[in-house]
Amino acid sequence: MSQTLFEFNEFIRRVVALNLPESIWIRAELADVKSSKEHFYLDLVQKKEDSEEIVAQAQAVLWAKNYRSLHKKIGSNFGMLLQPGIEILFLGKAEFHERFGLKLMVEDIDPAHTLGKLEMQRRETILKLQAMNLLQKNSKVQLPNVLQRIAVLSSENAAGYQDFMKHLLTNAFEYQFNITFFPIAVQGVQVEKETISQLEVIAQNANKYDAVVIIRGGGSRLDLAAFDSFLLAKTVAEMPLPILSGIGHETDETVLDIVSHTSLKTPTAVADFILNQNFRFESLMLNLGLEVKNLANKTIQEKSMQLQYYSQLIGNQVKVNFRQQIQMLDYIEKEIPGVLRNRFDKAKNQLESLERMVSLLGPEAALRRGFALVFKQGQQINEIASLSLSDEVLVHLNKGKFQAIINKIEE
Repeated sequence: MSQTLFEFNEFIRRVVALNLPESIWIRAELADVKSSKEHFYLDLVQKKEDSEEIVAQAQAVLWAKNYRSLHKKIGSNFGMLLQPGIEILFLGKAEFHERFGLKLMVEDIDPAHTLGKLEMQRRETILKLQAMNLLQKNSKVQLPNVLQRIAVLSSENAAGYQDFMKHLLTNAFEYQFNITFFPIAVQGVQVEKETISQLEVIAQNANKYDAVVIIRGGGSRLDLAAFDSFLLAKTVAEMPLPILSGIGHETDETVLDIVSHTSLKTPTAVADFILNQNFRFESLMLNLGLEVKNLANKTIQEKSMQLQYYSQLIGNQVKVNFRQQIQMLDYIEKEIPGVLRNRFDKAKNQLESLERMVSLLGPEAALRRGFALVFKQGQQINEIASLSLSDEVLVHLNKGKFQAIINKIEE
């Protein structure tokens, strides 16, 4: 005896209703979430531990009535509970419909389970980054003295981004900035993908920027869960530029905050940090300028005093030298006549002595002593070799002269 599909499915519906009359708490990961008019359609999976292999799969429905009730009960965290990749613990009742098949009707969700699971994943991520020596890697990147060319990652509609820009660009110091905006999702499943993609673009043009700012406008712990991503944290840690994070939370700290160069509580605090960094450099330059000015003034003053001293010293020395020269001129004026007379007398005596010597050594004296002068053809003869036999010579004596002819020569 055969049955129609409807009859078979009706039988299954009665079996399910009979054997699963009450709702039960179920743990599952959200593989996909679709919504329409506040109705949510959930694809549920369970994966093998330490693997992406799916070992169980089902569909669930959260009707609008239950959605509004749970949203009111859980509050702002509720929206983050219904995100792909999140594990939830929900109270569900199995229902089988002859046409639509088996579905789980979501009646309640326990947010504490999801938060606990996320915290466990967060700690595992931190330990993994620590084992890879990535927790402090970005903090060791040199922070420029002046932050002017800034890459900002945020959502254009985020209140935190608007606060950051207003605070930075209307600063009292009148500092100018070159801001390049890179849009990203700041919550949900697209945070990791979009942020990593934009950081890769920035890293390829790292020479164009001084720092990277990642900001959003606050939110619940579940809102911030996307910033605990291992891949995102690893990308931030390995960036060649310093990362300044201002996710916008006062108490919680995301993994992205931990691996950033500098983590600040709010986007406005990031703007203040940048302004203070630039102000410190400006103050340093002003102080250095003041020190240079004071040193220059001190040096000028010292050199001026030295010049005055040398001026006085030279003036006094000139006066002393002038007086000494005047005294020397007076002395010379007084002494020159006597000196000249002495030198004149000395020269006169020397001349007289020379005259006496000349008179004693001259030819006349020699002639008087019996010597004679012999000339041949007008030339005085000093050697016997200059004479020949029959030569005619002129002989000068003391008191006269005579001519003679050589008839004999003896050496």
